[in-house]
Amino acid sequence: MTEKTFDEIYPSKPSYKRFNQENTAFGQSIKKTGNVVQFGAEKYRSNKIKQEIPGFSLVEYAFNGAAGLYEYPKGSTDTQGISYYDWQSLGYVTKPKDVPRWEGSPEEAARIISKVAKYFGAYSVGFTRLDERWFYTHSRYGKPLEFDDEIDEGVVTDEKAVFPTKHKYVIALTVAMEYEEFMHAPTQLEVATNMGYSRMHHLAGQLAEFIRGLGWHATPMGNDTAMSVPIAIQAGLGHAGRHGRLITWERGPLVRLMKVFTDLPLPQSKLAHPGIIQYCEDCKKCAQHCPAQAITHGPRTYEAVCKANNPGFLKWYGDEEACLDYWNEVGSACSVCFRTCSFTKSEGFAHDVVKWFIRNVPQLNKFWVWTDDLFGYGKPHDPDKYWLKPFKRT
Repeated sequence: MTEKTFDEIYPSKPSYKRFNQENTAFGQSIKKTGNVVQFGAEKYRSNKIKQEIPGFSLVEYAFNGAAGLYEYPKGSTDTQGISYYDWQSLGYVTKPKDVPRWEGSPEEAARIISKVAKYFGAYSVGFTRLDERWFYTHSRYGKPLEFDDEIDEGVVTDEKAVFPTKHKYVIALTVAMEYEEFMHAPTQLEVATNMGYSRMHHLAGQLAEFIRGLGWHATPMGNDTAMSVPIAIQAGLGHAGRHGRLITWERGPLVRLMKVFTDLPLPQSKLAHPGIIQYCEDCKKCAQHCPAQAITHGPRTYEAVCKANNPGFLKWYGDEEACLDYWNEVGSACSVCFRTCSFTKSEGFAHDVVKWFIRNVPQLNKFWVWTDDLFGYGKPHDPDKYWLKPFKRT
């Protein structure tokens, strides 16, 4: 059977246009209140702590906050071109001027990049090509993005960001998030998200600096500038689930995404097996358990359900505005859809067997959904017991 391309799996309408990041749920929140979320304010945290709700004590707030040291300088939520995400050399690694830049085949470069990235903390690494469809027209704060064919390094100023299209090769990266901590969503004990953002910030910056040390150029990014999910799909790391996030075969949705653009030639990775999409068609657990009812129960579509969506591609669209409203209501980044996802599992042989059947015998998908419920997967863990157990990385 001929393998399908990205555009065959995710077809688009001719009317599709690049998206303005100001229209995302986070961007709209910034416009309205000046903040991405409201539940981090001191008064909110104080009230929540005084209510003595399990998972929201001073200890949990300190734990969650310390895990998220990824906003540099302090208080900045626009990470584009800042600190480790700087679009120009940080100066830590410099190639001697009298030494030629490293040269090798795309496959040799991919092998080196993959090993270095995994040493720096990447869980998975994939490669693809520049696709301008995924670039935002403006940042969350309204800063326009321009493309330039002549420059070697990108430039971010107070007025605009200018991306070098010479950086036509893309390294898509994931960092793993811990299973046990995610089982405490939606409380402040779900520290895996914040920890993931901290790890990805350093990983992307370190990998970009490594590439610069070889004599090439690199542009690292977190959630800014371009959409990470379609880039990760094109790089073979997974597929878009019903909840709109990337699902990988190895760790389900328990990964955070980043990317590094470069002019160092790299190969194109093979797409991941698309059985994830068919399973999501049959499963619907994330939609059933979403506290905000922000996830659709229906099939993939081309139509948006709120302003925070960018219509035109065949996929599942969620009500991201309702999702963020619930974050502010509950006092935490919700993550219930991650917790209840059938692909969210600790490592184990039995789970690998089930994934083999999902890939090869999709007719049994509904049976696996039923057994997932039967064994109680996805249920929240008791916050009061968290501190009684020794830490074990999962």
